[in-house]
Amino acid sequence: MTTPMEFDAVFSLGHNCQVAAQLRRNNLRRMAGPWDWFNFASTREFCKVIHQQFSEFMLRENLDIYGKSVNCYYVRDKRSSCLSFHDFRNDPKEQPLYDYPAFRERLDRRIERFNRCLNSDRKTLLVRIIPHKKDAETIEQVIRETYANPNVTLLFVLIGDHEQIVNLPSFSDRVLIKQIPKGATWEGNSDAWKTLLGGFSLTTGE
Repeated sequence: MTTPMEFDAVFSLGHNCQVAAQLRRNNLRRMAGPWDWFNFASTREFCKVIHQQFSEFMLRENLDIYGKSVNCYYVRDKRSSCLSFHDFRNDPKEQPLYDYPAFRERLDRRIERFNRCLNSDRKTLLVRIIPHKKDAETIEQVIRETYANPNVTLLFVLIGDHEQIVNLPSFSDRVLIKQIPKGATWEGNSDAWKTLLGGFSLTTGE
């Protein structure tokens, strides 16, 4: 049996909620990160936010409500194109986005945690779903240019039609690129994720 790669910290880099949900399901989400529950598909805009270290991310004046469910407003960050489906409650007794201060405090705490880790020497795994293999190199480059941590490994996941997990060629020994079969729900293919994430573990400390 192959020994799992061990990390001090694991963060979702998102694309959508699937990554954070599967990290949690597979006991790799010890701490919340800033990307966990957003839908942020644009690689270019995602890289801008990383490069700016979140300096203008999800500011109140840039938020636009474009829909709602029974429970929550659907909110877009007009500057970055990032979407939120879960953060702002739809309460008929309150003004829309009344809970922004609590959201901001929570997000800033997660940003500070992420930035601190990425500027330390902790062994860190970052996981993101990407639509195209070429996005891996773009994101890896901006992470390396922005943060000082030399011990970051990136796992990029493409969702495909193959029934098995496919190992795709990488350009770096600190970048893993995998293709997994798609699932029937927003959580993805849980069996494939379990197999994929079984190759990683967290250290016993914080």
